Amino acid sequence: MKKHSSFSTGGKAEFYAEPRNVYDALSALEMAYAKGLEVTVIGAGTHLLVSEEGIPGLVISASSMKGMSIKGDLLIASPGETLDNVINQAIDHNLIGLEEIAGIPGTIAGAVAVNAEANNRSISDLFFYADYLTLNGEIHRRPFFYDFFSKKGSFSTDCLIISVALRLKPSRASAEARERKEKYVEKMYIPPCRRFSGKIFMDSPEMSASDAIKLSGLTGYNGSRAEFSEYQPNSILTYPGCTSDEIYALIQRGKRTIKDKLGIELDTSITILGSFRNSL
Repeated sequence: MKKHSSFSTGGKAEFYAEPRNVYDALSALEMAYAKGLEVTVIGAGTHLLVSEEGIPGLVISASSMKGMSIKGDLLIASPGETLDNVINQAIDHNLIGLEEIAGIPGTIAGAVAVNAEANNRSISDLFFYADYLTLNGEIHRRPFFYDFFSKKGSFSTDCLIISVALRLKPSRASAEARERKEKYVEKMYIPPCRRFSGKIFMDSPEMSASDAIKLSGLTGYNGSRAEFSEYQPNSILTYPGCTSDEIYALIQRGKRTIKDKLGIELDTSITILGSFRNSL
């Protein structure tokens, strides 16, 4: 699974499938059912931490399910489309609203699954509906409702998002939108010598996770090969040779430190798969 996580850590999947469409996904689910395999669904791995012991059963990745269409102010994208490509296509079709979250890595389905947010904008501001496939082969549509994104795991590893619809704002100012997009990409820049994650913790009612991490003095070098970024505090940078166990240990230490110093309990936003040893 090292090739399928932005951390480049983790053990092997017992079986792995990368369908290109819904029919391929259904075939993979039929095979898993016939063999009695546990099924885990992932995206491009930006918000994924996999145990060094790997994942039993079948892992289905939606990263190769591509395609996009635009109907008026509605943009509909397949789950494997990168967020960057979705933003570019929207601007090309004179639709704006996504530029503020430019620079966040990963796919559109991953962005919806964790409610990606940056610069006071989140996917939930634009979300219209998502179609998803349950592991028993049924297709459902989940429309927006007001508290949907307040819950962790609104879309979890027991369903496969097959399309996402966003309602955007028509605008002729596409040149200005592209300039805004590039500005936010630059703002989110992380040196290429370091691997990094999407957001690790969900925000709490008391304060943002980034502020809690900074106030608790958790950012920067800590003696290990994983650290909370000083520039983007709610993401983890890793150095060559880092393991999943080191990342997991940092997450657990961060949760404990924030609770001890600020009295705030943060829930993880990142998906953690497999078993981990008790860490620091």
